[in-house]
Amino acid sequence: MANEEHLAILRQGVDVWNQWREEHVDIVPNLSRADLSELDLRGVDFTRGILYWVILRAANLTGANLLQADLIEADL
Repeated sequence: MANEEHLAILRQGVDVWNQWREEHVDIVPNLSRADLSELDLRGVDFTRGILYWVILRAANLTGANLLQADLIEADL
């Protein structure tokens, strides 16, 4: 299951999320099983993120960083 703290940060917007990621490079974000469908995630930093079974249908991932993100069973 997704870490509720991580989801709360992401819900504040991509800019807040990316700033948090810069400040907490040692944390591996866990958004597994989250429904992120239809969100505007342009430029989001999901580097090394745990995105198991995440739903990203119709999400805008233009410019997103998915380097080493774990997208097992993700619904893109």
